[in-house]
Amino acid sequence: MLRPAITARSPRLLVFGIDGAGLDLVDSLIARGDLPVIGELLSRSAVARCRSTTPPTTLPAWTTFLSGAHPSTHGVPDFTVRRGYRVHFVGGASRACPTWLSYVEFLGLTVGTAFFPATFPPEKLRGYQISGWDSPVTTAGDSSFVHPQSLHGELRQAFGKDALAFDAIDEFSSRNDLYDRAATLLPRAVQRKADVAAFLLCHRPVDVAMFYFGETDTAAHHFWAFFDRNSPRRPSHVRTELEQVLPNVYRAVDRAIGTLIDIAGPETAIALVSDHGSAGSSDVALHLNNVLSEAGLLAKRRRGLDAQLWRGRAASFVPSPLRRSLFRLAGGLLPSLVESHVRFGDIDWSRTRAFSEELGYAPSIWFNQLGREPQGVTRARDRRFLADEVRACLLQQRDDRGRRLVRDVVPREELHQGPLAHLLPDLWIELETLDGYEPVCLPSSTSQGHTVRRLREAERLGRKGRSLPGCHSAHGLFSLHGRGAPWGRHGDIALQDTAPTLMSALGLPPAPWFEGTTRFDLEAPSPSSWTAVDAPLPAPYAPDEERLVAQRLRRLGYLDE
Repeated sequence: MLRPAITARSPRLLVFGIDGAGLDLVDSLIARGDLPVIGELLSRSAVARCRSTTPPTTLPAWTTFLSGAHPSTHGVPDFTVRRGYRVHFVGGASRACPTWLSYVEFLGLTVGTAFFPATFPPEKLRGYQISGWDSPVTTAGDSSFVHPQSLHGELRQAFGKDALAFDAIDEFSSRNDLYDRAATLLPRAVQRKADVAAFLLCHRPVDVAMFYFGETDTAAHHFWAFFDRNSPRRPSHVRTELEQVLPNVYRAVDRAIGTLIDIAGPETAIALVSDHGSAGSSDVALHLNNVLSEAGLLAKRRRGLDAQLWRGRAASFVPSPLRRSLFRLAGGLLPSLVESHVRFGDIDWSRTRAFSEELGYAPSIWFNQLGREPQGVTRARDRRFLADEVRACLLQQRDDRGRRLVRDVVPREELHQGPLAHLLPDLWIELETLDGYEPVCLPSSTSQGHTVRRLREAERLGRKGRSLPGCHSAHGLFSLHGRGAPWGRHGDIALQDTAPTLMSALGLPPAPWFEGTTRFDLEAPSPSSWTAVDAPLPAPYAPDEERLVAQRLRRLGYLDE
């Protein structure tokens, strides 16, 4: 790993984004001796569990961290948004408010960030920004997701043409090959990011430097059942090396953080933040649209093209170059059409009052509302009564041991009140835990007619669309060392509190659009008279950019196969 001996100028604040790093998991790895750097850092920091967004998923959560606003205000509710009965891929390009990074620069400091999701196109910071893996660029990376663009050439010269490549795990590879490749690839990707970050700290000095590691989340999704010996998804025979993949990835991040802290120097404040936590999934599956159908709230029709099959088994026989060509058809619209058909292709809208997108990471319900949906049938004034019907049928769902699967069904307005709340579903489902593991919500097309079932042995390791053994949990972590932060464990904070807290640590006033508050008893400076930031908002994805994003999400497993 690159370890320059001289730093041009130490940053005031160094922020590490560690995707999916819940405090419980981190504490357990510290207790095992796996994280000496992070363990020592947390012992000298203000530390709290950090409550994620609803849903607790990558793009809305990191956009909340970057903007200090709720998803219903910043307008990035998920990887996709629904328009009628079509879904479209979105990301940072759809963000409706500026970031606190631009506000820091507006107030006179400089900022540099690398690898965070939901940062494409890169902001024109006076420091630098390298966008994250959800950028609509080729897997080799190009200059369009680096600002200034000249930095792209510097990094290629220093580290080679693959310096900024996106190493997506190919879900279409064989199962054994997938695990063996990931076991090698993930720690290697962490080290490569650390090398780039070290280069940036030395050659591009800024006041605030931020670096993101997403490999921890990928490892938790794919390898949780190997790591957790109590997981109901654990195979009967597990190779020792697979048990160590998740800890190995965290160890790699720990080493990287140690190196970068050494380069930054002792006067730099250090923050760790995660967008959500990680946990284990149950082997009990709930099929929401079948539940709604059985209750008479949703009607099904015979599918035409079986897009579910196309995206799954059939796609595994299509060579990768041909798959890329297929996704370029119709100007890049094919991914949206396929995704829309998979989610909604068997629904008879004329006889449906409520439906689910059946996203395993965001269990929720939409109303087929008259005047809002193209073939809506439910009147807006009947929303409360329909919500009661949906809630009643979901609370009745039991597994084969008689355990309830749904704890509550919460109306959108109780969770999201921002101006873009209409982008989020009408009802949110809170699942129970079964012996500490959360049931999984899977597409009804995989249900064999069941509303609730146990996964077959062949399904337990799955893919993300088929439910991987590791899932997201609602709490990540946030810690701050230096800048007056009081050492010790504190109560829970919300993800939207992290931006004003970091601004206060820098001695800067909160941005006028922030929806969180300063925590850790830091003294927040009085807001200035400025009420707006001269920072242009990004434009939405073009159809061809949607195609590239969809392909990468599918390769990573975020979209159902």
